[in-house]
Amino acid sequence: MSEIYNQNWNRERVRAGMRWFGPEDIVTIRNIQQTPGVTNIITALHHIPAGEIWTEDEIAKRKIEVEFQPLEDAPDRSGMELYRWYQANGTRTGLIWDTAESLVFTEDIKNGSPNREKHIRNYKTSLQNLGRFGVNNVVGNFMLVADWTRTSMAELPDGSKTLKYIHSAFAAFDIFLLKRHESVEGYIQDGSFSAEEVEEARKYFDTYLANHPERQQELIDMITAGLPGAQEGFTLDDFRAAVAKYEGMSLEVLQEHIAYFLDAVVPVASAAGVRLCCHADDPAFSPFLGTPRAVGGSAGYKFLLDHGCGVNMCIGSLMANESNRDITGVIREIAEYGRMKGLSIDEVFPHIHLRPIETDGKNFREGHHAEHREELAKVVHTLVDLGWQGVFRPDHAPQSDHGFGCPGYDLIGRGYGAQLLLGLFEMAEIIKTTRFRAVEAAIRASGGDMARKEEAFEAARQAEAEKIGRKIPFIKVPFAFGEQGVVARLD
Repeated sequence: MSEIYNQNWNRERVRAGMRWFGPEDIVTIRNIQQTPGVTNIITALHHIPAGEIWTEDEIAKRKIEVEFQPLEDAPDRSGMELYRWYQANGTRTGLIWDTAESLVFTEDIKNGSPNREKHIRNYKTSLQNLGRFGVNNVVGNFMLVADWTRTSMAELPDGSKTLKYIHSAFAAFDIFLLKRHESVEGYIQDGSFSAEEVEEARKYFDTYLANHPERQQELIDMITAGLPGAQEGFTLDDFRAAVAKYEGMSLEVLQEHIAYFLDAVVPVASAAGVRLCCHADDPAFSPFLGTPRAVGGSAGYKFLLDHGCGVNMCIGSLMANESNRDITGVIREIAEYGRMKGLSIDEVFPHIHLRPIETDGKNFREGHHAEHREELAKVVHTLVDLGWQGVFRPDHAPQSDHGFGCPGYDLIGRGYGAQLLLGLFEMAEIIKTTRFRAVEAAIRASGGDMARKEEAFEAARQAEAEKIGRKIPFIKVPFAFGEQGVVARLD
């Protein structure tokens, strides 16, 4: 990307971002800098324990790591003073850190323990510190225990590797490895699984896991990887203890805890110039591990908007649930609710993840962006039609033989995804612009009343949205699983 573009970075357009896990990430800032079209970094201070303060010194270090070329002769300064020095003397990378994902909503906040007061105070301070450095989007989530859940990697027909979730594998983990209940009836009674799903889990365990301790450990490692702080190492006992904190909690009680937290921190975030937003449950199934989930669709997001929290729309997380398969309808419903509350579209959706999945409504795997361009085009058209101008990231992508990165975060795959999505956004903007000219020309040609052109514009917009909705259906791919992972049957 050109130095001129870097120096004249324009916030008033859609920007592509990429997640970076800090200096320990195998993907470097230079790698991302050389990924055409990517201008924004989405990162967090992963080395600071959840609930502790993100200090100005640590935020400044990360801003400098992202936004400036390394220097050996930097002065012995810290915090804002050091950042200002780099602004005056450093060489920019052309990247910007303006979205923090995640400043964790801690388990103490979610379960309402007495320690939440300390965590809320620290959260407020962190928000204020981030605001001073222009990190004006902050993401968290209200998933209990696990931030996200996959069961293993799958090999796609082209040889790429991707993340997958097989429901019977997860049920086998919960019932026969985690053993939250003494009998299978407990899982049926708490709503985790149906009797049929319990039987499927038993077959999966007997076939793939019972005589293979190494596979059991692989499944445990994959699922516990979604726990906050998982890099520190989690045992099954740790997992059971974390789940036990929520035993018997209802959705209503969880929402009380969520409201208590948001009502305390959102005013502080707003005063600091920061927009707080929440990621969807991933996957958007409830209950999960016997616990309630609050953000699995439009109803959950309306509740958050009622308490001033924005939407980190993640289409892949939501579309895993059959009720969210018409994802453009979900987006429009949430956008309209936010509009009724006086919010701009960018305030409703401060940050968006555009990740395609293949699913049968229970199992899913993540796919290449280019192979799902039809449904991504439908989502992008909807966002442009609503006037959204924000930061998106392609989120996860399969890993190719020539790629590298953490599972789901292959640099090459994400780069392909970002470039495809940027092209879709540009084309949608062109279509939106030409729509109005076409309507005006049609009115003039027919001798119609130009005073009613706004009404005609709206009718054209509605007709176009309905046509695209009919023309580009969502792809549903049935699954079969075997020794080599998930195999999609397209027949």
